[in-house]
Amino acid sequence: MKRTALLWGLNPVIALVFSTGCFSAAPGTDEGDPGAKDAGAARCLTPEDASRLEDQVFQLVNLERAEAGLPPVVIDPALQKIAAGYACRMIEEGFFGHREPASGYGPGERAMIGKYSFFAVGENLAAGQETTADVMRVWMESPSHKAIILGERWSELGMAVRLGGQYSIYWVQIFGDPTDY
Repeated sequence: MKRTALLWGLNPVIALVFSTGCFSAAPGTDEGDPGAKDAGAARCLTPEDASRLEDQVFQLVNLERAEAGLPPVVIDPALQKIAAGYACRMIEEGFFGHREPASGYGPGERAMIGKYSFFAVGENLAAGQETTADVMRVWMESPSHKAIILGERWSELGMAVRLGGQYSIYWVQIFGDPTDY
């Protein structure tokens, strides 16, 4: 049985604080409770080909940006670490969303804790898509996710893919507009 995804996105904002994300279930999934725990699948695994998958998404993001006349983003190690940590946190703690249930922290707070200095950050989440083409298609078909990918202010990106949890595969993108110091 193939699992399809839940998808979350934030509208780009100019401040450090983000509005709430949107929630929509992909075709063939139940919306259910996005915070519901899956007690049987709490181990976060890194796919053997994680670097290749993350690089493919990175290349697809920059292809979309080039087609829109936007400059490319570059990979930032701090954002990579934040994205990977958050993917694992969702898997291990059995939730899916931009706000961590226990702390209420969102992308901005996670970036600050991860010591990423920024003017703004944006985050795209997806779960259940089995290929990079699928996850990018779903994000680009969603106006709020597409707006993040094509945000003019972004110059850096962190990308992670992890296995486990209710949806089997989790994708996290964190875009950054860094400060100069």
